Amino acid sequence: MAEFEFGVLAEDDNDCKVIRVLCRRILEQRGVESSAWRLHPRSGNGCANLRRKARPWLVELAEKGCRAAIIVHDLDRNPSNDSLNDPAVLERELSAIPVPRGFIRHICIPVEEIEAWFFSCEKVLARVCGGKPRDPHPSPHLIKRPKEKLIDLSRSFNRRPRYSQNDNYKLAEELDLAECARRCVAFDALEKFVRGPLLGP
Repeated sequence: MAEFEFGVLAEDDNDCKVIRVLCRRILEQRGVESSAWRLHPRSGNGCANLRRKARPWLVELAEKGCRAAIIVHDLDRNPSNDSLNDPAVLERELSAIPVPRGFIRHICIPVEEIEAWFFSCEKVLARVCGGKPRDPHPSPHLIKRPKEKLIDLSRSFNRRPRYSQNDNYKLAEELDLAECARRCVAFDALEKFVRGPLLGP
């Protein structure tokens, strides 16, 4: 039986899978085996559904015995001028969602999408590019539309992309966690949450 259980709320199932892999790897570094914990994923099929369902999901997770949840929400662009929305505003909106008593949550807002984290790792980029060396980006959060950028980087001579969003959890297995934490503020905060509050006292 798992010693502790927690939830992940994200916009889609691929993000849930990435967070599962990353949490497992971070916990393994702390000496916590996979049998000691259980993750309950909830995907919203988009940001609107995620926000609408977040409160009942948190209640449901608490009733299942979870003591914490990670809420992952992309930082969307304003359709009127294509600029990124304000992360502070989004964090306030997500923080306003009530949580059950004694329940803790971590709000993770990758800039602009979780795929930006892959630009922190030379090994992952080489895999996306078919083995071609590629330097990691010094500031992945500055990359515009990172998902589309990965697709473009992965195109072979016949213009067919090697990369698919469905590959994200596999790339997460190879991600250099230390480099990602150094270059990506949102991942650094997630890692600190998993190593600390998630594990409890």
